[in-house]
Amino acid sequence: MKVILVGASGKIGRGVDKAVSVNHEVVRVGLADGDVQCDYTDPESVRRMFTTIGPYHALVSAVGDDSRFLPFEELADDDFRYGFERKFLSQIRLMTLGKPTIHDGGSFTLTSGFLSHYSNRRGIATGPFNGALETYVEHTARFWPRGIRINVVSPGPVVGPGRKGRGAVTSEQCAESYVQAIEGTMTGRVLRVWGGFPVPESRGAAIYGRRIEAAISNTRTGAAISNRRTPETPQGNQRTGERRRGD
Repeated sequence: MKVILVGASGKIGRGVDKAVSVNHEVVRVGLADGDVQCDYTDPESVRRMFTTIGPYHALVSAVGDDSRFLPFEELADDDFRYGFERKFLSQIRLMTLGKPTIHDGGSFTLTSGFLSHYSNRRGIATGPFNGALETYVEHTARFWPRGIRINVVSPGPVVGPGRKGRGAVTSEQCAESYVQAIEGTMTGRVLRVWGGFPVPESRGAAIYGRRIEAAISNTRTGAAISNRRTPETPQGNQRTGERRRGD
């Protein structure tokens, strides 16, 4: 199959690329690198990407980890708008604009994250949009035509190989779920890769607080949280440098 991988150079994207390319043709998409360049937040750039690539069988979106992680009390409208665009709207747009050229029976696999259920004072501008994305997939899967399938993978805190901590997962572990979504027959599913985190009864019911953060703090590998407002430029998975995954 021909698989479009948006965010191929990111932490999760690299793991997905390695796993999927074993049996499939992967078209790697990034902001400034890859086989095709695309700003996934720009509708015109996304349209050009699909025109360039042509018909395909599956798309994986491994984007959206560049949200703003500010204390709850400091969040402004623009911070929520920034997270909404990257975690929710841009991923929905990839499916909407990609629908005309995907083969019958093709699949879209999106990326949310464990902060959909684990609330955190610095994750309020991203966690709720993870939940919104999952709800969209669950509610709309039945309406997609031509046998097109849509699913979403929800990673826990992603760390480098050999590093451990409660809830910590590697990109290789996450990649298994993306392969399952591409090659399987499921649709409307949320595939959680949470490294032992239990699933709370409702979204936001559990707290991702200091004790849990401390348990995995030494698993980070030189990446930094985006804790200040920055110009509206695409970041995260479409850059070659790693960032702390906050979703």
